[in-house]
Amino acid sequence: MKKIFLLALIFSASFIFAQYDIDKVRNNEITKEEIYEHIKYLASDKLEGRYPGSTGGVLAMDYLSKEFQTYGLVPFGDSSYIQPFDMITDLKLGSDNTLEILNKDKSKKLEVAKDWMPLSYSSNGNMSGYLMFLGYGISAPDLNYDDYKGMLVEGKVVVIMANSPTSNSTVNKFSSYESIYKKIVKARENKAAGVIIISDQKTEDNLPRLVYSLSSKSSGIPVIRVKREFIANIFKEMKYDLDKVQKNIIKNQKPESFALTNYTASGKISLDQVKARTGNVLGYIEGSDPVLKNEVIVIGGHYDHLGWGGENSLYDGKDKKIHYGADDNASGTTGVLELAQKLSANKSSLKRSILLMCFTGEEEGLIGSAYFTNSPLFGKVNIVSMINMDMIGRIENDKLVINGTGTSTGWVSTLDEVNKNYNFSMSYIPDGFGPSDQSSFYSKNIPVLFFFTGLHTDYHKPSDTYDKINISGEEKVVKYVYDFVYNLANAEKKPEYSKVAESNEKKQETGPVKVYVGTIPDFSSNEEGYKISGVKEGSPAEKGGITAGDLMIKFGAREIKNIYDYTAALGEYKPGDEVEIVVKRNNESIICKVILGKK
Repeated sequence: MKKIFLLALIFSASFIFAQYDIDKVRNNEITKEEIYEHIKYLASDKLEGRYPGSTGGVLAMDYLSKEFQTYGLVPFGDSSYIQPFDMITDLKLGSDNTLEILNKDKSKKLEVAKDWMPLSYSSNGNMSGYLMFLGYGISAPDLNYDDYKGMLVEGKVVVIMANSPTSNSTVNKFSSYESIYKKIVKARENKAAGVIIISDQKTEDNLPRLVYSLSSKSSGIPVIRVKREFIANIFKEMKYDLDKVQKNIIKNQKPESFALTNYTASGKISLDQVKARTGNVLGYIEGSDPVLKNEVIVIGGHYDHLGWGGENSLYDGKDKKIHYGADDNASGTTGVLELAQKLSANKSSLKRSILLMCFTGEEEGLIGSAYFTNSPLFGKVNIVSMINMDMIGRIENDKLVINGTGTSTGWVSTLDEVNKNYNFSMSYIPDGFGPSDQSSFYSKNIPVLFFFTGLHTDYHKPSDTYDKINISGEEKVVKYVYDFVYNLANAEKKPEYSKVAESNEKKQETGPVKVYVGTIPDFSSNEEGYKISGVKEGSPAEKGGITAGDLMIKFGAREIKNIYDYTAALGEYKPGDEVEIVVKRNNESIICKVILGKK
């Protein structure tokens, strides 16, 4: 019923618009009064953090659509202001989850969600095989420690403890090997039939709950968490003591791996991805010049936030709370609305066309903007630049940060010229890639700028509320962006694209790795492998022939099924190593030889 209700809200022929106080202060100028009312509504209890597909997320779409309609913007693409798509928002147990531990003629059935639980990155399907205890599941030849040494793992269901054989009083030399995902990859590479994770402490024997995240993409092997007590009982039946075995491993720093003779596991794992209907909100202003109107400037900002928290929350409280996202990014969304209103009122004086966009799914990995740039709508017009606003509501001491200033040769001079009327203390960052929606456009070779007023202690916490917004400061920022866009819309020449060479000081890869490749992940992809949305100029990836749109399926000897396999693979190399990387490009497998750089 909930999904049907949401669909009805999105696609009803007559929208049910929210009630708010914006009409009391509405005019065509950029004003702090309108900015306050917009943010107050978008960051209200009613919208519950605007998580994609939620009731609050739909109300936000409804609000933005109504505003675009009120300003006289034209729907882009069809008769609706919304570009709809389905987004994975949750993970739940499927209808067929079973687990049975067998010993000759005896068996014990375990109850899902009570005795055991699939992990979010488990693959679906059967898990069957003899049980084998592999201690902590760590293979660290450099530390002279290997739980796999001498063990024939193929076809077995391996039992692995969490964490590592390090007491609390010692330096943890195994820290880079503790990752559960890294242990899963090692089991998969040894052709295990499945992985059972148990706690390494009896006091922490709680089962995990299913939470959808980027890590929910299948690891390619069944993985479950079983309460420690069930494995401890198997040890007892075999005249062993799990606690003593564990203490010996820690004390001696030597593995104690062995087969749990005659014990088998037989089970089925079934996880269902939950999809919700969400969408980007798009409104179009056609330029007045018969030629230049065919060149389009995109102005965007994401309207989604974290809802009630989730994996990306930095809140450490125990009670669930609404993450209001007033600065992130009701502030940027409001900037889009204020610009849309004033630009539309002055459209007769704009030579180029302008596409106003409010994206969804940014917090989950730029999903909405990536969906647009990979959709037919992207190719419908000639986009010559993209201006992004994300977190522009907490400016202090007039310090304004602008990313992407190197993506067009004329950006800095124009920004400086406009700033003569504002006197902002400007911080310019050349790179077009970064943690917001302009990255999706820059990966398509479009000049971009990303306006930002800085991080603060309320970032991704429930305390990011509307009363903390610097309303006068945001008014000044949005007016500055308006003047810049107005000049851009009427300039004689469009901005020329420039690819930014990567600075040695800012090389970064996902995860704790020492090597540098220079790939940009496409988090919106659901393909098996590591989808690449772009590569850094002058990076090892670019020099090795990897391009935007490639799907990495192999890194050296390791198969790559998702970004976490890629991260794990990076940790096994050092700068200067040459590695063969296999990518799929237009359904063809291509081998690229890449010399890894230093992070």
